[in-house]
Amino acid sequence: MLAELGYDGITVSAWGGTPYTDLSLLPTVKARHGLDVAALYLVLHEGRNDAALRRIVEAVEGVELIELAVQTSMNGNGAILRAIESLLLIAERRGLRIALYPHLKHVTQTTSQVVRLCEHFDHPRLGMSFNGYHWYASQEGQLDERLAAIRPWLMQVVLSGSAMSPLGWGGVATMEPLDRGELDNLAVLAAVDRIGYTGSIGVLGWDYGGDVYLKLQRCLRTLRAMDARLESHPAWADIAPRR
Repeated sequence: MLAELGYDGITVSAWGGTPYTDLSLLPTVKARHGLDVAALYLVLHEGRNDAALRRIVEAVEGVELIELAVQTSMNGNGAILRAIESLLLIAERRGLRIALYPHLKHVTQTTSQVVRLCEHFDHPRLGMSFNGYHWYASQEGQLDERLAAIRPWLMQVVLSGSAMSPLGWGGVATMEPLDRGELDNLAVLAAVDRIGYTGSIGVLGWDYGGDVYLKLQRCLRTLRAMDARLESHPAWADIAPRR
């Protein structure tokens, strides 16, 4: 479906260590579907699934970037640091990168928290992702300032339409196609451009219901249209995104 729509990559999730798909198939995705596996998304529950995540990072093939969210911890900040360090040792040996993922209602919820972790390790294999939805839903604000702080560590960008609503994910904010909601994605995209980011930009399609094909189609069209609009009318993005 993604290849037919014109996407060039996909992020695969293994969540807390239990994949929904056979990760041994990842090396075949490019040849079979023409899609890059942009990242493998993992969720750390420190003290519960550390060993499972290490086994995945040790064995996975066909992907170079691991996105890592830290949802819960049984033993506190020091144990989280030790868990990340153990994954970094594997990543260093295998030539992988790890991008820490700020996620609403997780231990690492804000970009500020994740930047502090990146600064603590100061490791060439460790960086972070920026997800427009989680930045917006956590109401962190200060978009330009946050992206400037993220810039040395930024490995991945994901966009989403969103509106603050108790009907949304976690009772906080909706996840919608890029042309829906209150979040001004043109302003977000322009801010990402201003820091000189040239890596991949993805679409957060996790909470979509209904006709997923049409929603993903609209997202790609919207993303391309925003790119063209920014090139033709860069001043149009000077309006700050609502937050």
